[in-house]
Amino acid sequence: MKADVHNFIQNHQLIEKGDTLFVAVSGGPDSMALLHYLWSRKDLDQIELVACHVHHQLRGEEADTDATYVKQFCLDHKIQFLEKRVDVKGYAKDKNIGTQFAARELRYLWFAELLQCSNNKLVTGHHGDDQIETMLMKMVRGTVPLHTFGIPAKRKLGNGFIIRPFLGITKEKIEQYCREASISPRQDLSNYSSTYTRNRFRKEVLPFLKKENPNIHLHMQRQNEWASDDHDYLMAEAENKIPAIIIRKSERNVTISRITFLRIGVALQRRVIHLILSYLYGKNSPFITSIHIEQVLNVLQRQKTTAELHLSNTLLVRREYDLCHFSLGLMNRMEEQAQILTIPGRIKLARWEIDTYVTENVHLVESRHQIVLDYKKIVEPLLVRFKQPQDRMACRGMEGTKKIGRLFIDRKISKQERESWPLLVDSKGEVLWVPFLHRSKLANIDHRTEKVLVISCERRDG
Repeated sequence: MKADVHNFIQNHQLIEKGDTLFVAVSGGPDSMALLHYLWSRKDLDQIELVACHVHHQLRGEEADTDATYVKQFCLDHKIQFLEKRVDVKGYAKDKNIGTQFAARELRYLWFAELLQCSNNKLVTGHHGDDQIETMLMKMVRGTVPLHTFGIPAKRKLGNGFIIRPFLGITKEKIEQYCREASISPRQDLSNYSSTYTRNRFRKEVLPFLKKENPNIHLHMQRQNEWASDDHDYLMAEAENKIPAIIIRKSERNVTISRITFLRIGVALQRRVIHLILSYLYGKNSPFITSIHIEQVLNVLQRQKTTAELHLSNTLLVRREYDLCHFSLGLMNRMEEQAQILTIPGRIKLARWEIDTYVTENVHLVESRHQIVLDYKKIVEPLLVRFKQPQDRMACRGMEGTKKIGRLFIDRKISKQERESWPLLVDSKGEVLWVPFLHRSKLANIDHRTEKVLVISCERRDG
């Protein structure tokens, strides 16, 4: 194993003399083998080692024991030890995301803080089996089609880099190394639960693939690296072509020439679409999947001269003969009447008046014509507009989301009234409130809330 890891490090130029390596150590077999391996070469490679352990506060005494185990190992081997406790549950609730995703975000926020210098590197224990699982999972989901599917051996993080020296070896080799080095790693029982997608791939798919080809991890690693090189080249070509394709461009709108677009190869067409969508979505970009890109391609390639396509976060693709418009927000008379909601302030929309103010009275009780939101959780600017075809809302007291159109039907709102009923949406296009009908669970107040935004709505008859 040592020779394979050493060759992988050299071939990918992962470690240089003088590097400070922050090693992410959970206490499990992968990270403990990694820490021990780097420690064994510390003097030879002239590197500084710092073990970094994140305590997620999710598994009670078991997690405490993990932290103690790693700390003691570092004391025995004279390795500097850092521990960070993070509130995963609170963070997940605030961000409205899953526990695993929240834990990963918090880990990497701390890791980025540690990498203050260019010769600082974070080292993780991801191995060849992880690579296979990751690539297969992403292929099955269909997410991020124009990025490499796998785990990179080296990538930028903060002012430094993440490196992964174990990507060329298997889990079996790591466990064998632990036995030979007399390492008794901790075991996280959640790694055996079929609740998590990765564990199902690990249990059910990986054994079959390894039986067919014991070296599949090497082939998958090579495939990922070659695909990464191809992607970088093609994306650079797409960026070179896009100025000739774009006719008009602003912060919220891009118009392209369909004829010029269709003159380039399909591989570049896909990447041009990806670049346009990424530009318009900006930092709030959702996952751009292969389905999104294929839908846009279909609009541009079909013989029909006009077409509309509604994508995530109120992004509209509208084809008009040789022109294709990409716009954030619906391009019709309803959008023209939409207004930015000033805070504090008052706006009028059709027969509706909406008032806003901010208060520190976090115990304010909502009335029927009001919504009270955690001011820090809202994504400004807020917009008041009318219904769009794809609008959905994560309603309070309900699982999943509900179509706004269905909400109107259930509440017996007439078709005529639906067209002029205001919706409160945030800058990501999320519906926060349908006045008098239903409220979203986004930006709800909780025990951490310090300020609230109060929005009141009145309807004038006649």
